[in-house]
Amino acid sequence: MAGDSVRQIKERLSVVDVIAPYVELHPAGKNMKGKSPFTNEKTPSFYVSPDRGMYYCFSTSQGGDIFTFVQEMEGVDFKGALKILAEKAGVELVPEDPKKRTERERQYDVLEQATKFFEEYRHKKADAQKYLEDRGVTPQTIAKWRIGYAPGPPQHGWRELKNALEAEKFTTQELLKAGLVKAADAGKEAYDLFRDRIMFPIFDNAGHVVAYSGRILTKDSEAPKYVNSPETELFNKSEILYGYDKAKQGIRTMDFCLCVEGQFDVVMAHQAGYGNTVAISGTALTAHHVMLLQRLSNRAVLALDADRAGIAAVKKAADLMLSRGMDVKVVHMPDGEDPADIIVRDPHEFKAMVGKASHVIEFLLDVLQEQNEDERAFKLKAREEILPYVARIPNRIDQEHFEGVIADRLGTTKDAIHTETQRFVEKAQEEAAKQIEQPVTTASTPKQTQEHMQRKDALLKRFSILIDELPKEHVPALVEHLQKVTGKSAQEMRELYPATEVGDLPFRLAEDMTKLPIKQVLNDVALELNELAELLGKEKRRVFDEKLRAAEVSKDDAQQMEALKGIAELRKEQDALVVDLKLFGYEDERKMD
Repeated sequence: MAGDSVRQIKERLSVVDVIAPYVELHPAGKNMKGKSPFTNEKTPSFYVSPDRGMYYCFSTSQGGDIFTFVQEMEGVDFKGALKILAEKAGVELVPEDPKKRTERERQYDVLEQATKFFEEYRHKKADAQKYLEDRGVTPQTIAKWRIGYAPGPPQHGWRELKNALEAEKFTTQELLKAGLVKAADAGKEAYDLFRDRIMFPIFDNAGHVVAYSGRILTKDSEAPKYVNSPETELFNKSEILYGYDKAKQGIRTMDFCLCVEGQFDVVMAHQAGYGNTVAISGTALTAHHVMLLQRLSNRAVLALDADRAGIAAVKKAADLMLSRGMDVKVVHMPDGEDPADIIVRDPHEFKAMVGKASHVIEFLLDVLQEQNEDERAFKLKAREEILPYVARIPNRIDQEHFEGVIADRLGTTKDAIHTETQRFVEKAQEEAAKQIEQPVTTASTPKQTQEHMQRKDALLKRFSILIDELPKEHVPALVEHLQKVTGKSAQEMRELYPATEVGDLPFRLAEDMTKLPIKQVLNDVALELNELAELLGKEKRRVFDEKLRAAEVSKDDAQQMEALKGIAELRKEQDALVVDLKLFGYEDERKMD
């Protein structure tokens, strides 16, 4: 069903329809171009191909189709992009149980009504207003983040929200499903989950309220400082980052995400101009969170508390982010202070601290050195606690750099650090192999075979595009010969690679068509057809070679003769596939027009 939906959406929406609201496009030959929406560039380097339904950004070296564009711009996954584009195209997705849809819509409605209730009550509660003012939150920020107040003891009752929402015809069961009330003991009435708390609505990626985090207003030694919504059908805490819906564009344009711990830290950072800030509070950072952030930028700066929990959060983030190839830095936070406190005191001070953030490897070295005055203990701890993070870095150049940094800090040789790091690399490989229940292997693909596969892949990509870029009179001959070589039709060739994998190739080939003499282009095409046929022939030949070796080992004469016969027939097939300019109706001349 998803495939049908994708096809219908692409039939109804052109790539220009989708991209034009985000990017001012101008004609550039048969393509369109504009300034990249992913950077703050001044010279247009963003190209759109209406014919192929794809885009490519030369400044960031990324491209794709309408689905990848919406994923990048809105920070959603494919399902999210499918939903957005289906709505825009008027395409109905997989039919949903009307009852289930109604229940979910009622949850959205009840959470929206609850948010309005909290916002209205904040105006009535002078203590709540004063608290927010004392924390330095401006009225504009309060309105932007829809911060409210949940009434409760000592000055209010236990069921203020429940009574108000039931008066709006919501049932107790609906309030329980939305995580707004708690069930009481048998025979007793359910009561409000949030009481006497400053309320921070938590929004999903599309900006809908799905949950809350409530901070206690009146000091109570027994009540927890923060209470968060339970997980519901709408709220999965491992998939949502507080502030992400408002930080998407900021992360993209500033090219890094600023990760803090609490809601106040997020709203104050945005107020201070850091519109790229999200919070990882309420749950440990997950791989899904990292995936959401990495879609927008490959760089992260962590500004977490300097206490033990904050250091543990830094390590968790380093574990997930470094292994995905992200560049991770850490702000050295003063003991007992968080970003919100520093921003209220002096926003420029916080800006300077972010500017001085150090790479997570160096930060963890600093922390370890502060905790271990004994030099030998420091070195041993560094091996056990720091080198595993270096081993997670997939970029070999980066890995080598930090091996040198650690060697300098420990007063040892780079070779010694490299040897120890490799032990952690091998250990990680062994563990990964165990998880998939396969024996560990150190054998790598022979270089020659790798190069063969890469070149074959490159040629197939070129031909998947050339069948649409060559002058129309030459396409039938190309398509017919490609089918002989690859066994694939023109449509199968077009569908070999998604737009995300062909990069800027369509635009470069289109430019070649306008700059080079047609005979030169066609001569190159003929040579590449021969090369592709040879590469594919070698793959077929390997099958016969293996059969021949097996027959020789088993001394099976009949099998040997069959394999040799196959090799001879393959050689004839290959000879018949060799072409020159005559394929396109030209004499095979060495001198091009």
